[in-house]
Amino acid sequence: MDGVVMSLPTFRESAERNFDDLDADGDGFLTRYDYMALAQQRLQRTGVRPDTPDGEAVIDAFLNAWDTHARALDTDRDGRISKEEYVRSFEILVRTGALEAVLAPISRATFTLADRDGDGRISSEEFRSLWSRPGTDLATVFAEADTDGDGRISFEEFARARHGLLIGGA
Repeated sequence: MDGVVMSLPTFRESAERNFDDLDADGDGFLTRYDYMALAQQRLQRTGVRPDTPDGEAVIDAFLNAWDTHARALDTDRDGRISKEEYVRSFEILVRTGALEAVLAPISRATFTLADRDGDGRISSEEFRSLWSRPGTDLATVFAEADTDGDGRISFEEFARARHGLLIGGA
């Protein structure tokens, strides 16, 4: 990404943290199952059924992310991505914009899930329904994401906050 300057240890730490977030079953590998489990967790937290258009959009976004990640990161082609495969490729994904391209549909679909009233902005209550990183102070994250200070987060603010979290933030 333009303007992103991080040291290799920071990229490694971010990559390891992101890998752990994606490894839904904690087995040390990313598989299609993990991405499906993450989509289902998102749907459960927001109370959206998987057979609705919004639910289907979330599932499709996560499974498309898996397909893209598997093609790019599963270097030994064993049908799963090890932590080391993910970590080795993370900096390249960020610098080329490929990470952003893969995650944009997930960001859009999850934002739409959280935006229960459909006004194009999410409140702090709606925000809590989708943010899941343990140990994260949601009030602080929300305040930092709400860059215009209006008490609601636009999609653009949400996408910037998510990107910052993925490549180095809390």
